[in-house]
Amino acid sequence: MTLVTLDDAAPIVRLAFWLGIAVMAMTVLMLAVTLTMRRAALRRRRIHDQAVARWRPLVQAQPQPDAVALPELNARELSGFIRVWNEAHEPLRGGSTQNLARIAGELGLEALLHPFLQARSFHDRVVAVIALGHVRSASSFARVSAFLDDHSPIMSLCAARALMQIDPRRGVLELVPRIVARADWSQGSIAAILQECAESAVAEALTEATLRANPADQPRLLRFLAGVSPGGAAPIIRARLAAADDEEMISTCLQVIANPADLDCVRPLLEHPRWHLRMQAAVTMGRLGVPGDEQRLVRMLTDRQWWVRYRAARALAGLAFVGRERMRAIQQAQTDAYARDIIEQVLAERAIGDLP
Repeated sequence: MTLVTLDDAAPIVRLAFWLGIAVMAMTVLMLAVTLTMRRAALRRRRIHDQAVARWRPLVQAQPQPDAVALPELNARELSGFIRVWNEAHEPLRGGSTQNLARIAGELGLEALLHPFLQARSFHDRVVAVIALGHVRSASSFARVSAFLDDHSPIMSLCAARALMQIDPRRGVLELVPRIVARADWSQGSIAAILQECAESAVAEALTEATLRANPADQPRLLRFLAGVSPGGAAPIIRARLAAADDEEMISTCLQVIANPADLDCVRPLLEHPRWHLRMQAAVTMGRLGVPGDEQRLVRMLTDRQWWVRYRAARALAGLAFVGRERMRAIQQAQTDAYARDIIEQVLAERAIGDLP
């Protein structure tokens, strides 16, 4: 019997053999790397969870007059501590407490967080920015502001909030230009960030930005100003409604106007030639109207546009001084069939809404 060795095999067979060996070796290597990475991830997760369990009671504990010194916060525990730290602040809606400030100072938290800003992990960088906002140290302002133009809206909005927590008067000067430039920023997120700040810290800068803004950007800025400072927005709203030359701006003003004393600027718009502005003016009257305004809404029940009639009827029904019996009396007094029908529809909707 002749024994055939690999050296005697055809070249193609030898190539296939060594390729098979290489594939097996690579498979074993990849399996080993995967298992090693899995073990490392599980170890990091275990350390993280242990740090959370260790620090959560300390961070959430009620301050004591004779509080003992905190244990040392080592680098391995930092990710777990940051989670606890950020969680402790979220119910405070942008605020902080003396006890949390004491913890940050005693641990030297600000310096520990700075290396996290250069972490490869996007999550680590985000939570570090959030945590620095809660620390509220002016020395971190420049480091955090570097993330304000990050391509990620999540990161940039977290940086914006952190800056407003650190120093709202400086932060708003950085934030306002980005509000105009960043179309990817959620308006709800921006409004929440601004509303966490004291009105005095942001109203002046927002007012100036709104007045300087071009017509395309002004409605957006006015919404934010009205949310933070209705009093600061009122003069701009009155001026823009009196001018009545930009439909988008008029619509925005009607949505954010908050003072019934300014209704003299709204009442003429109940007869605006554009039906969607008549409709919005009716909604505003239903929100802010005073006795006597119901007669203006009654006249709108015969408008040629269904949506105007509908919103006028809903506005009537929503006035605190116009109850169901008064609505029935108004309905019976109407000679226009469309007016009677729209009141009937609104009353039926309210009745269904009153069901448990």
